Amino acid sequence: MILIKSIIQKNSAYTPTTFKTIILSILVLIFMGCEDDPSSQFGFEESSFNIDLFEQNIIDYVNAGNNSPIGWAYTISEQGTLSKSDAFGQARTSSDGAINFSENKEINIASVTKFYTAIAVMQLLEANNLTIEDPIAPWLPASWDTDDGIDGLNFKDLLKHESGLESSNNNFDVTLGYEGLKQCIGTGVVNSQTRNYLNVNFALFRVLIPSLWDASDDTNAIDIEHDGNTQFMYLLYMQENIFDRLQLPVVDCYPEDRNIATLYYNVNDINTQTNGLFYNDWNNKSGGGGYFMSAREMAVVNAYFEHTEVLVSASQRAIMKEHRLGMDREDTSREAHNNYYGKGGSIGTGGGASVSQGVRAHIAMFPINGIDCVVVMNSQGVTFTGNTNLGQMIYDAYNNAWE
Repeated sequence: MILIKSIIQKNSAYTPTTFKTIILSILVLIFMGCEDDPSSQFGFEESSFNIDLFEQNIIDYVNAGNNSPIGWAYTISEQGTLSKSDAFGQARTSSDGAINFSENKEINIASVTKFYTAIAVMQLLEANNLTIEDPIAPWLPASWDTDDGIDGLNFKDLLKHESGLESSNNNFDVTLGYEGLKQCIGTGVVNSQTRNYLNVNFALFRVLIPSLWDASDDTNAIDIEHDGNTQFMYLLYMQENIFDRLQLPVVDCYPEDRNIATLYYNVNDINTQTNGLFYNDWNNKSGGGGYFMSAREMAVVNAYFEHTEVLVSASQRAIMKEHRLGMDREDTSREAHNNYYGKGGSIGTGGGASVSQGVRAHIAMFPINGIDCVVVMNSQGVTFTGNTNLGQMIYDAYNNAWE
């Protein structure tokens, strides 16, 4: 019936009791929606949403020109149930061993990782009786210098990219590694605390999440003064408290075996027989990016986040949406049917999307009618109908599916 059942058939550990609980949660939400139709509150009762048209729009808009992705996939879910999905092209071209792309093929999801990290932060703030307004300094390693404005930083500042920290969005092994994080904190708040999208804001949660977990669970004794410990415990927390709750298999920052792993291209590489890029593990720079997941696995997280309280409570979800924590900013020009929520990710090399090789991923949630969407592609250089922004393309495809 629901997405969790239709996607995770291979997980025999999923117990009847757990499944019954999730079913009841979904039914409550559905019946609540029947009593108070959100579409009537916002004046949309005279229009209807065509999910088939939404799907076709996505396909048409991605394949608009002669520069379609080398490989890509999408999922569309309705009220937590997987409704539409498909995949096109190749995870590896003929020059790299020719493997087709699929909805179950793992791909580096880049900064969509931030959304999952934000969920973990909300869980741990609640477990420690904290709020997003509380300071981060008490949770940093004791040996780190927290002068120069760090004492005034709170969790919301990081989650909204309003920290004022000094960093750059390149050379990730250095800037997002443990020593890079320590140096960033030591430099302090030296910029205006207005929005400035920096990966370091979420990479810091690779240290903060283990620290918060240590305080909330007596079974863990976590030494956050050492890089290896923070990497391991961040990934362990995410697995046990996000992915295990969803009965997903092991989800981590390791790629598949190099001989079969998804590779990353520019759209022109298929014509020039240029080899794709291989991404190694992202353990040492995780937090703000680096998970390897399939489109279907990402759809499962959307379903649980948006339609149940398995990951976060309704109040926590409302806070995340109100402040767009771990999400992209509001797009007032495109959010035509109440609020939309999404998170995109992109990695590229070589001086811009038109010449680089890389990955693009995006999740989107449309609460007014319970539609969730995932699109992933292993290519840079794609031009969609109307623009080159994947998130905007999804929003356009959604808006143009209302009749």
